[in-house]
Order: sequence, then C-alpha cells, then structure tokens
Amino acid sequence: MEIKKFSIVKRPSYNKFAPRVKDGMMDQTNRRASQSPPGPSKFRFGSFEVDLELRELRSRGLRVRLQHKPFQVLELLLRNPGLLVRREELMRQLWPNLHVNFDHGLNTAVNTLRQVLGDSLRNCRYIETLPGLGYRFLMPVEAIAETAPAQKGNFEAQQDYLKGKYFASKLSEDDLRKGIAYFESAIAQDPGFALAYVGLANAYTLGALLGAMSPGEAHRRAAPLIATALRIGDALPEAWISLAGIKELFDRDWSGAESECLRSLQSNPGYAGARQVYATLLAVTGRLNEALEEIRRARELDPLSVVIGMQMAWLLYLARDFQGAIEQSWKALTLEPKFAAAQHTLGLAYEQTGLIDEAIIEFQNARSCSGHNPAAIAALGHAYSLAGKPQEARRTLEELEEMSQRRYVSPYWKSVVCVGTGAHDLALQSLNECWEQHDIWLILLRVDPRFDPIRDKAQFQHLLKNTGRSQPS
Repeated sequence: MEIKKFSIVKRPSYNKFAPRVKDGMMDQTNRRASQSPPGPSKFRFGSFEVDLELRELRSRGLRVRLQHKPFQVLELLLRNPGLLVRREELMRQLWPNLHVNFDHGLNTAVNTLRQVLGDSLRNCRYIETLPGLGYRFLMPVEAIAETAPAQKGNFEAQQDYLKGKYFASKLSEDDLRKGIAYFESAIAQDPGFALAYVGLANAYTLGALLGAMSPGEAHRRAAPLIATALRIGDALPEAWISLAGIKELFDRDWSGAESECLRSLQSNPGYAGARQVYATLLAVTGRLNEALEEIRRARELDPLSVVIGMQMAWLLYLARDFQGAIEQSWKALTLEPKFAAAQHTLGLAYEQTGLIDEAIIEFQNARSCSGHNPAAIAALGHAYSLAGKPQEARRTLEELEEMSQRRYVSPYWKSVVCVGTGAHDLALQSLNECWEQHDIWLILLRVDPRFDPIRDKAQFQHLLKNTGRSQPS
C-alpha cells in the first residue's frame, strides 16, 4: 500500500558499582577537577548529550533548558565520572574568590540538575550523594568526537531529522506519515546527511510493523536507504542497528542481525536504541532472560523514553511475566495516556491473567487511539472469543477482511482471532499465508502466548522449523 503523503509547509527562512574513592585519593580528585585540563567539549550519557562550549544540554536531540550554576555542576561531574567531587571544590568553582558558605546555593543547583535529568536522591541513576563529602556521577560518560558533516547535517536538515524522529516515535500511522515527510525534507536540504537516510529507512520498517505497507514494499524502500547511509558515513552505529532490524524482520537472518547489533553497541555502548533493538531480537529467538537484561539497560540509559518503557512491558509479556507487563504498561501510560502500543500490551497482559473485561476495554482504547490498527482489532477479537462473545469476534474478522481490500493486513492478525474462536485449522491456514508472504509478524510465533492452544500441532511445529526456530524448552 502506498503511504499517503504528508506535506511540510516551510516558513522562510562511568559506573554505579565502581570502587569508592579512598581518602588518600581525594586530593588527587580535587586537583583534577580544579585544573579542568583541556579535553573533549562534548559528552554523551544515557539519552543526553552536552556541549560545554555552547553550554547546551540535549535529550534525544532536543535542547533542555539548564541554568548556569547547575550546568557548571554537571560539567565538573562529567569531567570526573565515577570520582568523588567534593562540595568544597564545587563551591570554589561556582563562586570563585568568594569566602562565603554557599551550601544552600549548591544544594539548589544539584537539585535542579537532578530534576532536569529525571533523577532522584533516593533512587539515583546519575548523581550519587556522598553525605558530608560531595557527589559522584554514576552513568557511563562517553566523550564525543567532532561530528562529521555526514552525521550532522545543516541546521535546517538537522531540525527536520529530529522532528521526523519525534513523529515516528509516536507509533501511529498518521504520525508516521509526518515523520516520513520530515525525513524526506532533511534529505532534500542536505543529500549528504547520512542520519536522515537512516531515519527514513527506519520509518519504512516501522510502516511494515504498523501495517501501513506490505513487508516487501517496506524492504524495497528501506534497504537502499541504509546502503546509501553507509556509503556516506560507514561508521554510524545508527545505520548498523537499522541494518540489524532489516536482517531480523525481512531477511530472517538472525546471526547477521545479532552481528550488526553487537557492532553498533561496541561502537556506542550508551546507545539505548541499539539495546532496544537487540532486546527484541533476543526475545523473538527465545533468549528471553537476555532480552529482559538488555531492555533494562536501555531503560537505565533512557529512563524517560515511552517507547522503551512500552517495549519493556511487551518483552515481559512475551516472557510470561504478566504482572510485570501490567505494571510497566501503566508506567508508560502515565507518561503518555493515549499511547496505543502501551494500551495494547496492557490488554494482552490483562487477558493472560483472566481479566477479560479489562482487556477488552484496553483493546478498544488501543483500536481507537491507533486509528483502527489491525493488531488492536485482532487482539479485541481474540478477547471477545475468550469472553464468550462469538458474534463480536466474527465482526472483528469481517473488519479485518474488509480492511484487507484497501490496505495490507497481515494474515497473522486473522490467525490470532481464529485461534481464539477455536477455529484452529483456519488459524494454521493464515499462518501458512504469513510464511508464503514472508510476513514479518511470523517472528513472534515462538513466543506469542496466544498460540499456546495450537503449539503442539504438527503443522505449527513445521512452521517453527521453517522459520529457523524450535519448540522452546
């Protein structure tokens, strides 16, 4: 299916478990902080980037306002990651040549910094308080080399690229169209901007996941874009992780996808998005404990990401920790109440715990907020079947069939409803159609709890074998 175009009208123009600093090392630490030797001026930690020269703090590319004194505190901590920075040293740097007690002012600056970072004194991820001594920065800090033009792009292209990422992260078809338009605008303004090609490729891959286009069409569009990005800048962790997604979803090349994930993470261990993609790969190949460990690392790196929070809920569901999935879904919905993907996952977890009425409500919410996405419709039909409402379940099948006349609808979603109604032969028939169409959702076959009723059937086991998987132990 062709994605409907959205037009843009432009106006003119370190480590929490590291050994604690011993008393004998305190003076050395203070000397290092006070001397502030020349070094990198740009740093990355978690989802944040800091430019000390421009005095800018950014989160996922968007500028975050931070006052002068809290920024000075952040600079000293970043220059001494994992080391104790004494309160006295901080006060000397913030208020030089003033022999006055500025305890209250320092406390205010540190608290303001914590608030901006989304940190807390009790459950600290970034700044640890050593009572009576000072502070230590816990998160791994990476010095950023000067960005090559291929990665950076001109200002207008960079802004459109960031807008494209923002809209794509909404995980809805309407917002995806906006994201694609912004990525295309970024490329038009700067054809040498590699990250814009990566963003557009990711958008097409997402289009296949949302059902906005067929897997074949998404693959044909995404693959050349990643090839172009790698020709422009061949050392881009973002391009490698995008290539991993293509190998996982379209090529079913698990080992190749894992190699690209590990390559990206070796280049940038603090890249939360890469850990998120790797976690999904680990999950669909049955390595669920590793997947949960990886998504927790991503969450630590980017605690405010609604998408990563939702993905954690989804992986907990696949790992059959349904209570954990419920809790994580609600956390994501606290940040974004109309986030359809979180509503969907919450409904799935409710369904598996026997809360069918609650599940139906969440699936109805997800159908509405997603613009009638096929996955939400199928989930609703499955829940109707479990609730003893066969007529309503049949209507969802009819809705999916009617929708398939206008757009691509994965046969996977028809099989979900059919397995719920007990029509197991029809469910297996739809799954075979997935195989014939090289549908991307077949990757969930091994771990989706909804297929437990037919998991032991020979035809189901044959499909698992064909997709390179075996029955989980």
